[in-house]
Amino acid sequence: MQQLENMIDELFDENPILKLPFPYIYNQFCQIVTHSLLDTKEVPFSTLIPYAFIFNKVTNFTNHTLESCTDSMYEINQEDFKHLFACANLNIVFPFIRHEIYSLTQKGETEWYIDYTSNDAETHELNDIIVTQLSLPVIPALERSPKTLAENIRHRLIRGESMDPLAYREYIAAMYTNPKNTFIEADIVPDEFYTHIGFSSAEEFKRIRNAFVCVGQTYIDVSIMVNMHLAANEIYDSPLGNQLWQGLAMAKLKNSVLKEHILDLTKSSDEDYEKFSEFFFCGAGENTELHNKFIPPFWQIEDEIYFCPAIVPTLLGARNLLISIQNNKIKKKKYKYDNMISKLFEPALLRRAKSHFEAHGFETAFEKNFEGGEIDLLAYCKKSHSIITIQAKATLYAESARMAIRLGDRVLEGIDQTIRFDMLDKNSKEALYKKAFPEIKNTEGVNHLRAILTNSGFGTTFSWEKLEEHNITPINCNILRNILPHCESLPDLPQKVSQFIQRAKAEIEFDETTKLFDLPGHTIYQRHVEPLGMKKLFDAQYWGE
Repeated sequence: MQQLENMIDELFDENPILKLPFPYIYNQFCQIVTHSLLDTKEVPFSTLIPYAFIFNKVTNFTNHTLESCTDSMYEINQEDFKHLFACANLNIVFPFIRHEIYSLTQKGETEWYIDYTSNDAETHELNDIIVTQLSLPVIPALERSPKTLAENIRHRLIRGESMDPLAYREYIAAMYTNPKNTFIEADIVPDEFYTHIGFSSAEEFKRIRNAFVCVGQTYIDVSIMVNMHLAANEIYDSPLGNQLWQGLAMAKLKNSVLKEHILDLTKSSDEDYEKFSEFFFCGAGENTELHNKFIPPFWQIEDEIYFCPAIVPTLLGARNLLISIQNNKIKKKKYKYDNMISKLFEPALLRRAKSHFEAHGFETAFEKNFEGGEIDLLAYCKKSHSIITIQAKATLYAESARMAIRLGDRVLEGIDQTIRFDMLDKNSKEALYKKAFPEIKNTEGVNHLRAILTNSGFGTTFSWEKLEEHNITPINCNILRNILPHCESLPDLPQKVSQFIQRAKAEIEFDETTKLFDLPGHTIYQRHVEPLGMKKLFDAQYWGE
């Protein structure tokens, strides 16, 4: 395997496309993503993640015109692109193989097959995708009036005039000021953290973010209308079609123009705008280690900003704000990030979970120490004389193999802490129960349940296996929102969680395909299972917390 991996790394590094200017490569990415969004109405995450590995290797950050970026599409050799995308995808897969989550089998001298190591590994991965997806931010269908755009755009298209979505200021402003158009996400970041890192307030961050979301949505709305015009008139790939489409899939603006527009909408300060750009704008030399982070929504070259409007809303969650600090050594030290986990993030997660339990009649208690450890949260069910002990890990949802493995390690830490409590003698356990809930007169015969609480998912098959082995229930605040209303008593929780995950999986489709990576001297097949139609979970009102 090591020889194969070395060959793929060498092929990746030597790919001619990586020598092209970043705007050329980014433009191709934007075209693929935007057309996929227009076709399927969903962001193609299976495209985004490989491109993080591609952008990670780009070194030429020279500025280029939109016209030259459009022309560059004809210069990219399709065989080179096929190899580039294959290498990027395999960079995602190999860490899973090394950690024995996926298997790699050689058949003959040149053929290789990648699959899950077991049925359980497949089940656990799909379960984790579901519970993670249900905890992601939601950008609802923004209330707006596309008909107010249509007539103006139609006349411009007939005249063969290019589009400038920022020119529709009234349309953007109406969308921005509509109180129903808000970015919905879990409160994983307490308000005080925003001021800790330099924003004047949490609200200023959210105002600026919503303004960018509305700008991105306007570009998407214009793109839909232009795309329909190109299709109806069969002028794709024509000089006129390229002119009309230019600047929509990949937008390019002067930083001063974008800044002026955002500040005009938000009335925010220059300082808050610059603070926002510190975390969500990426410049030359700042693109390393992207495979451990996320694709930046905005790229700055000189005084120009490049962005893909189709994915701007998707990339502006608080989770990505934290990742931009957590995986940057300078920022991590500057903002004392590690201290904030125990000081702010875990308490915020525990408060959210506590409110769910209390809303359904269960008593709760925070942080009780025992010899050898601490229980983060306890909940008591008087009806069944049951106590659930909960270990919390304020984790962020994973977008790569390395992050999934690290997430699993954090969950394993919580499992180890739970087991240490299980090993206490009966008297020590009962003493802690009485300390947590003094009103309990008799702790004899308490039914003890255990859970691990995270912000989203629970890692790889190894952490899921350990949860099952020790009868520890995986919970997050989305699960609690969906499950607790249907629990007559606390002992119902474990079974209800399992049933909920299966019910959510039944709402969507799973597409099983064989990915083909045809490389010089080697052909690699990967059995791939991907969930489709995640919007159905939102429609079923499973999303959020």
